[in-house]
Amino acid sequence: MPDDPKLWVAFGTSGLALAGTIYTTIINHRNQNKQDSFKAHAERELATLNAKLQAERDKRLAQLDAEKIIPKFRDPLMHAAYDLQSRIFNIMKQAFLRVYYANGSPRDKEYAVENTVFLVAQFLGWTEAIRQEIQFLDLAGDDQTRSFRKLQDNIYTQLQTDALGSGFRLFAGEQRAVGELMIDRATGNPGCIGFATFVTDRKPALDHWLDPLRDDIKRMAIDTKPFEARLVSIQHSMIDLLAFLDPGYVRFPLSNRTKL
Repeated sequence: MPDDPKLWVAFGTSGLALAGTIYTTIINHRNQNKQDSFKAHAERELATLNAKLQAERDKRLAQLDAEKIIPKFRDPLMHAAYDLQSRIFNIMKQAFLRVYYANGSPRDKEYAVENTVFLVAQFLGWTEAIRQEIQFLDLAGDDQTRSFRKLQDNIYTQLQTDALGSGFRLFAGEQRAVGELMIDRATGNPGCIGFATFVTDRKPALDHWLDPLRDDIKRMAIDTKPFEARLVSIQHSMIDLLAFLDPGYVRFPLSNRTKL
C-alpha cells in the first residue's frame, strides 16, 4: 500500500497544496502588514498636512483680522494724534498757555487746561482701544501692525521715561488706566468719550491719574523749559504716527506737520 504510486502522488499533491496555502497566507499577511503600515503612515502624513494647513489658515485669518483693525481706528486715532501734536506745537511756539491760561479769562483758563489734558487722554483712549483689539491676534506675519505697535510703544516710553524729566509724565500703567477710562462702550463698538463728556461727567478715577498733568500744564504757562524735552519728543512721535497713518497727506497737509 505505501508503495502505491497513486498514494504518493496524492500525498505530494496535498503537500504542495498545503505549502501553497501556507505560502499564500504568509504573503497575504506580509502584504496586509505593509498595507496597514502604509495606511498608518499615510494617515500620519495627512494629519500633519491638515494641521499645517489649519495653522496657516488660522495665521492668515489672524492677519486679515489685524489688517482690519488699523483702518477701523485710523481716522479717530489720526485726528487724536494731529490734535495733540498741534497743541504741543502751539504751547512751545505760539505761547498758547501764556496767552490763554496765564493772561486769559476764567473761561480761557479752564479751556486751556482741560482741553490740553483731554487731548492727551483722548490719544491714550484710542491707542488703548486698538491695543485691546489686537492683543490676542498673531501678528508675526503682519508688518503693518508690527510697525504700528512699534510707534505706539515708542510713545508709551516717551510719556513714562525719567530720561526726559519728571514733569508731564505718566507711567505705563497710568497710561493704560487713563486709556481704559476714556473708552466709551455704550454703542457696543469701542470708542472714546468726547470733550463735553470729559468735562461735564467728571470721573474721580480718571481725575486721579490726570490731576498731576493739570498741575504741570499750569506750570508750563510760566515756563515750558522743564517740560521741553518730553513735549518735543512726543510731538515728533505724533508726526511720525501721522506719516504712518496718512502717508499721502490726504487728511492733513505736510505744512501742518512741522516738527519742533
